[in-house]
Amino acid sequence: MIEQYARVVEADQHSVRVVTERQPSCQACDVKGGCGTSLIGKLFPQRPQQRLDLSTENFPSRLRPGDRVLIGLDEQHLHRASLLLYVTPLAGLVGGAVAGAGLGGLWGQNTQEPMSIIAGLLGLSLGLLYVRKQSAVRYRDLGQAVRLLRVEPAVYEVGVPVVREHLDSPVE
Repeated sequence: MIEQYARVVEADQHSVRVVTERQPSCQACDVKGGCGTSLIGKLFPQRPQQRLDLSTENFPSRLRPGDRVLIGLDEQHLHRASLLLYVTPLAGLVGGAVAGAGLGGLWGQNTQEPMSIIAGLLGLSLGLLYVRKQSAVRYRDLGQAVRLLRVEPAVYEVGVPVVREHLDSPVE
């Protein structure tokens, strides 16, 4: 289970909207200045915070805006998303390049490499378009994949009025 803290921004009877909290990329590492991940994290701007709508049907406590919650994502969901993101465009690139080389070989030896390049880029583009479409579909279903694990209720400050008569009297 992959876990992440989030803040509740809106809540009603059956659902809650949360915003994930940012974590530095190297929070558990002592080599912060010498690793590649730290360098890349400094070069690129931070992505915007992720908003999720989650169901609270199986959660007994009532959530309020400001509560901090721990949300979890099953690792299998992440593995499937990673395969979709990386394997699909790569398969389109390689499949297109092989098909283009075969088609270019039928037209003559001089057209094999250019056809392989063009068909490979076309296959890559089609793979990326497929990933984009599937990502939109899977994003809508992300609320069912992410679960609420734990709640840390918000701490609210309570103002106490100052009584003037005690401030003006001398201390004995």
